[in-house]
Amino acid sequence: MKKIKIISIISAALLTIGMSVTAGAFNDMPDGEMGKALQNAVDAGLINGVTDDTIAPYDNITRAQMAAIITRAFSATEKSDKAFNDISADAWYADVVSKSAYMGAFEGDDNNNFNPENNITFQETYLVLSRVFGFDAYKVSGRNIMLGDCDIAVLDAFADKNAIAPWAVNGAKYIVGNGGWTGIDGKLKPTDYITRGEFAMLMDSIVDVYIDKPGTYKDLGDKLIMVRCGGVIIDGLKSNHNLILTYGVNEDGCDIRNSIVNGVTLILGGVDKTPVEGVADDGTTKLRPDEALIRIHGNYYDVRVNTPYVYLDASKAKVQYYKGAKNSLVSITMQ
Repeated sequence: MKKIKIISIISAALLTIGMSVTAGAFNDMPDGEMGKALQNAVDAGLINGVTDDTIAPYDNITRAQMAAIITRAFSATEKSDKAFNDISADAWYADVVSKSAYMGAFEGDDNNNFNPENNITFQETYLVLSRVFGFDAYKVSGRNIMLGDCDIAVLDAFADKNAIAPWAVNGAKYIVGNGGWTGIDGKLKPTDYITRGEFAMLMDSIVDVYIDKPGTYKDLGDKLIMVRCGGVIIDGLKSNHNLILTYGVNEDGCDIRNSIVNGVTLILGGVDKTPVEGVADDGTTKLRPDEALIRIHGNYYDVRVNTPYVYLDASKAKVQYYKGAKNSLVSITMQ
């Protein structure tokens, strides 16, 4: 299984550093693959100890806890206008549930309940992750093309593929086909509850690099990369995986130079919250957020801007497919 690298810039020098922290801070940290994945999840800020010295690797994860993990992973800040019937305003998870709904990670059930205390299954997790990582397919407007789709045959290697619920099949196949998940002991375990350790292993198989410090990065390799802050320059990236500019990319923006991304370039962040005078759709003047600048230069297969108030300058990039969001601005050259 791939090992997550935590990347940082030190003293403004051009450095690429892979940090590997030896497991041992928690007295119940398991050995082997799960232990390494959990330590990586701790280092990346995804999972915290349940006490100062216990990580509880075999505890199940609730839907509310999953919302908290996902919003931390993507540095989410915006909240949804959607209200769930079973989420009280004073619940500890009210904030993260609202943020996860804004991300499109979760939907309510038929009764508009979030079911925060329910343990989350593997197949629910596959669906959530396929949405937030940009693994899910979409149809190109006006064309009979479905980008990012996978053949159902990618699930044939798993002994329990027939146990996947119909509503979860797409999520499972995208996590396997686009995310590289190989399961646990040859199984997808769709109806089993996912534990903290198993979730860490799943994330470890998907994400290679988290970038959390401003600076310039080179020689990142063919990896799935998540940028979680502004002020980042990536130079010379050549990747067949997704590049994700998370909600943490702030008014300092992000610059991807001289790069080739054959996966999805997923742009989520870039909002400067400072109100400025702008023009509304009806031509009137109003105050609105300012678009932080994100530049891409090079060749990009599938660029998706999923949030408003992002200014994407792709005028020096060749982009084969582009999907934008309302109230985002773009300067782009299509192939």
